[in-house]
Amino acid sequence: MSIFNKNKDKDTITLWKKEAERLERERNDLLDELNAIRQYKQQYENLITEVTRLKNNYEVLITQTKSISNEYKKKLQNAIK
Repeated sequence: MSIFNKNKDKDTITLWKKEAERLERERNDLLDELNAIRQYKQQYENLITEVTRLKNNYEVLITQTKSISNEYKKKLQNAIK
């Protein structure tokens, strides 16, 4: 005996339809949330990539600054002598 064949009166059918509509709304809401989370994840990954790129650029700049600083120190020492 199937639950679908058990009750075919209008009240039961109406209840099933309302439940199906509620479940569909809930599913759509959850899909919207999932898509929002996916967008946040993509933004986060993009930020990580950008931060990594900036970090590498700053490391290069720091190395260059140290090199220039050392050069100036040497020139200053030579000028003082």
